[in-house]
Amino acid sequence: MNQGPGTIVAVEISPAGESRFGPSLIGRVELPAGNALHLTPPRDMPCRCDLRIRWSGGAVESRAGEDLCAPQRLIRLSTPAN
Repeated sequence: MNQGPGTIVAVEISPAGESRFGPSLIGRVELPAGNALHLTPPRDMPCRCDLRIRWSGGAVESRAGEDLCAPQRLIRLSTPAN
């Protein structure tokens, strides 16, 4: 869920601590402020992952060790300060 005023242009994941980020899970879609998107990680991805979120203004936000297998998982993102 994008709770910030900026637009998310990429969401990338990597197994926790490995820094092997793959292509964006949202492809070429952008996620404007106030919108939410359901994402499904690749089957071979472990539950604990690092996230990298790219914003339209060039800011990059990293989230380490997110548990993507938790039931009813909702990640709220706010545009980081540049």
